[in-house]
Amino acid sequence: MKVRTSTIINKPPEQVWSLLCDSKMDERIPLQFRFCIPKPVECRLKSGAGGIGNERQCVSNLGVINQQITVWNENRRLEFEMKDTDMYFGRCVTSIKERFDLEEVGEQETEISRTTEFQVRGWFSWVKSVLIWIGLKNVHRYVFGNWARQ
Repeated sequence: MKVRTSTIINKPPEQVWSLLCDSKMDERIPLQFRFCIPKPVECRLKSGAGGIGNERQCVSNLGVINQQITVWNENRRLEFEMKDTDMYFGRCVTSIKERFDLEEVGEQETEISRTTEFQVRGWFSWVKSVLIWIGLKNVHRYVFGNWARQ
């Protein structure tokens, strides 16, 4: 299943790119994150350096997802896939692949698109897929809103 979200952030691509590599979310806990949707806390490069093969890590209030970078086109495109996670959905989600595309659309403005593809296994996989899709859409919007305010 695929989730895609786009927005325009009033920052140049270089500043948006730096948020992809190292950012912390605000302290507030919106309503949707009070119902078992992992609330993002921080995303960072584990070694401090980016590039294909390096690791990115996303920390939430419910656990961590470790990701391996597969495409690193600075200020344009970042792709990675889940290596492992300690979050509750890890037992039923077999893969998560993410892609961020950045495009300068005006002076000091960047259109950012986030595409998440995931696969689910087990009983009632279609129900799980719908619930995960809803959760991911909320995460996409929350993260973009935080980045726009930073």
